[in-house]
Amino acid sequence: MKRYLILLIAFSVSFLKAQEIKKEIDIKQATVYLQGAKVFGSTNISLQKGKNRVRIINLPNNLDENTYKINLEKNTTLLSVTPQSNFLKSDELSEGEKKLDDERKKLQRQASLLNIQIKNLTGEQNIINDNLKISTNDKSTPQEQLIKLTEFYRKRMLEIDNQVFVLNEQKSVLDESIAKINKQSAEEQTNKNTNRKELLLEILADYETNLNLGVSYIVSDAGWIPSYDLRAESVKKPLEMVYKGKIYQKTGQDWKNVKLFVSTYRPSYNQNRPILSPLYVAEYTAYNAQAETANYKLKAAAKEVNSYQMRDEVAVAAPSQIPVATVSDSQMNVIYELNYNQTILSQEKEQYVILDKKQIEATYKYHTVPKLNNQVFLMAFIKNWQNLNLISGEANIYFEDNYIGKTDITTHYVKDEFPISLGVDERITVKRIKLEDKTSQKTLNSNKWETESYQISIRNNTKESIELEILDQLPISENSKIQVKALEIGNGSFDEKTGSILWNRNIGSGSSDKINFSYEVKYPKEMQIQYYSR
Repeated sequence: MKRYLILLIAFSVSFLKAQEIKKEIDIKQATVYLQGAKVFGSTNISLQKGKNRVRIINLPNNLDENTYKINLEKNTTLLSVTPQSNFLKSDELSEGEKKLDDERKKLQRQASLLNIQIKNLTGEQNIINDNLKISTNDKSTPQEQLIKLTEFYRKRMLEIDNQVFVLNEQKSVLDESIAKINKQSAEEQTNKNTNRKELLLEILADYETNLNLGVSYIVSDAGWIPSYDLRAESVKKPLEMVYKGKIYQKTGQDWKNVKLFVSTYRPSYNQNRPILSPLYVAEYTAYNAQAETANYKLKAAAKEVNSYQMRDEVAVAAPSQIPVATVSDSQMNVIYELNYNQTILSQEKEQYVILDKKQIEATYKYHTVPKLNNQVFLMAFIKNWQNLNLISGEANIYFEDNYIGKTDITTHYVKDEFPISLGVDERITVKRIKLEDKTSQKTLNSNKWETESYQISIRNNTKESIELEILDQLPISENSKIQVKALEIGNGSFDEKTGSILWNRNIGSGSSDKINFSYEVKYPKEMQIQYYSR
């Protein structure tokens, strides 16, 4: 008996020693990168003196196991960390899912009862039809009885049809409600915490204590996308730029009332102005099917890459409460510390936060490239833009309290002034025509000359004078046998490297202006030439 008692005590002690403490961490802080996020959470644990086994459960499935960091207090020592996955975890229904499931069962029961009534009424119709056929085919059936039977058939069939119609209407309403519940249930399931990652910690405590255990890690299925609102009240006032962060996280953990940092670090309707490409003139070469096929494949590949990189984002209204962020600029990145705690739920939808707001001094000028299209773009040119901490992203444009459209903020720019397109002003009209009477071809000796002449007409229908820059071009020769000569460019500024011509015009309200330019191309008469852009 004594031996049995000793064994029982020994077993109990070993069992107690083997017991684990299971805990979930509360998310306290998150730093969201352009791709990924660093999450910090904590929990309180009561430790016994000696070794303790602590299991941190319900961690995100897509966390990077190389980024775990465990924070302990004094008089405790972390002996080991073992990442694990719990594949036996049972997914219990949440309170919301239980309510949806109960409501679905209730509606399905009502729909089943309606189906029974419809089935019985349809069966009754079949019996009446069968009896009528028998009576009609039976020559012994008296005429008066047949007439009464037909009247009964007509009356009863009408009653049944009306009842079935009403029942089907009721069933359609129930089916729509069930479909909505199923859709909501599917969304609940999508956003449901199905995290199975766990951390098994072995902690040595010098004495019995309450420990505040901190855990941080990096997850991949979170991040943010830069976005901007550009607002200009008039061309005489500064440009207001609102920085926004479109934050997403699908970690399976809701970040409720957390301290939020947004970092530019990355660990692991179009309102864009036309860009004029140089126009080249070269000797014409005959069609080459093989080369054309290779060129087509190259363009297709480039198009595929561009379509992957240029994804449209759905515009979402900014939150009503605008949090102000504290900005800190380091050597590698910029960090925005939100001064108000945020709640970022784990879901498919993104959430906007306001990161910064600036009043920017800008020079406004209109810009047009009539060779490509006749639209006139209002441009804002920003100096010292390198100090604005810009990241490439999409921007919503507002002018005079009107939504104009979208443009792209791109930081891959090397000039001193940063151009931002504020959209098209339809009140300014531009037209480019070819002057046929001044366009000619002539051959002399062994050479041929081609002369091209154009006229650009502008009219300002706004109530104010405008500064307008007009961009066009002359072809560039890459063959010494082909010579291009500018005949007339007015007071335009000609760039020999790109072939572009830039005119700056001040056009008064209700006024018009015209620009004429022409050029000449000289080449051997036996040569054929072609124009192309690249």
